[in-house]
Amino acid sequence: MMTDVLPRSIVKTSGHLILLLLLVSLFFATPAFSITKSDGDKITIMLNEECVNLNKDKLAGLLASRLASDGETSLSPEMFKIMEGVIKRTDFDGIAEEKSVEIIGLVSEAYKRGAPLEYLDEIFDVAYVNTISVDQMYAAGNALREFHDSDVPQDVYEEFVYHSIENGWDPAILPVMTRGLIYGTDRGLDAGRVALIIMLDVKNGELKNKTPEQLVLNSIKLVREKEPAKWKPMSVVEKEMAAKHNKKEDLESTRRRLEQDMQQKERAMAKAETELKELREYPDAKLSPTERTKIDRDMEEMIKSFQTELAKFQQNHTNVVAELAKLGDEMKQENARKERDRQEKRERELSRNREQVEAYGKKGRLNRDKLNASVARYLGTPYRFGGDSERGIDCSAFTRRVYRDQGVELPRNSRAQARVSKSYGYNNVKTGDLIFFDTSITGTISHVGVYLGNNQFSHASSSRGVTKSSLREKYYAKRFVKAGRIFLE
Repeated sequence: MMTDVLPRSIVKTSGHLILLLLLVSLFFATPAFSITKSDGDKITIMLNEECVNLNKDKLAGLLASRLASDGETSLSPEMFKIMEGVIKRTDFDGIAEEKSVEIIGLVSEAYKRGAPLEYLDEIFDVAYVNTISVDQMYAAGNALREFHDSDVPQDVYEEFVYHSIENGWDPAILPVMTRGLIYGTDRGLDAGRVALIIMLDVKNGELKNKTPEQLVLNSIKLVREKEPAKWKPMSVVEKEMAAKHNKKEDLESTRRRLEQDMQQKERAMAKAETELKELREYPDAKLSPTERTKIDRDMEEMIKSFQTELAKFQQNHTNVVAELAKLGDEMKQENARKERDRQEKRERELSRNREQVEAYGKKGRLNRDKLNASVARYLGTPYRFGGDSERGIDCSAFTRRVYRDQGVELPRNSRAQARVSKSYGYNNVKTGDLIFFDTSITGTISHVGVYLGNNQFSHASSSRGVTKSSLREKYYAKRFVKAGRIFLE
């Protein structure tokens, strides 16, 4: 049963000529990578535009070396976007030039393998403090995409993905564990409990004697025994989708087998045709005319047989591809319907949350003593992607906890928090305001803190944990998007 469903300005040219010349000379000096003046200009502009803390000359050299070692032949738009986005974040977080370029390589390779950029954007800062491979980055990005398209709560799945990296899971098992957690949640079980049991079982070495699928099923079974009343059997639609997914896997296996068979037959036929041509051009003098005629006839029959078999394989392949396309369209439509329903549900929840926040904001007042006490309690807490405790916390969990102490329940992520608060500009920030930053590859709000007054704000920094910073510092002012006010009085 499990296999059925476990199936993201113009630069001032004066004073920057040296940087441009360095970039161009470094790139041209390496035969494996050639860069046009246009690309050199783009990189120069980008480095001058994005770097406040990072050393532009050093970074230019490291980028040149990295691209050359990767065997790049040109600077693709995707690679430039990744370079720009990662440097934007690492400059914001004060990460060294060497680490910045290493992360660019990780994100780039994971993206080339097919991981979605918007989710790689969410996860790559875990590489600041963790040793992470391209395989892990790729698996984590894909897992975040699958979880985003599910009903597993964000705080649960982010902790789950981070745990897989922190504890060095084999990247090959993460898709199975991801789909298992989604399956258990779909069946009505508590997502946090299912995730915890899976994580504990992996940590306790259960994979030594079980397949990943068996571990997941046993974990779900254990949770189901603890909360039997919550269990929801699969609906008719879910069963149909599971069956289609299973059929799709079978068809894809058949397609691959047919393609292998066709290639084998094509090679055999080409070999037979070559041999026949050689026999006719260079007849064996030891053979009689009758023998040569028989061999010629036999070879022609063999080639015709290959052609007949190949035609059958091609027709079967055409039929399988057509069936796959039809099935894929049906599944795509059903998934699109589910995603519309899920988005509508999320929008309703966000709308209710906004109404609650606005109502409280109109009648309540900011308690500055509580604000300062809340921030003081978390100062020094390490950053943890998906973390929501004093052991480790991320930026939106930190601001949510600060405002929970004010009696206000904010949404879980920074973009949603921006949507439920009233917007103000940089020059109108007041104590208690949420302040939002763009530190992303995809150009969206990706970081949040809380303003304390006197140009100070507190936030969970990816590199330093919960800390206080000055909003007047250039790299914070540069990334500022807006302030979000909760208490309107």
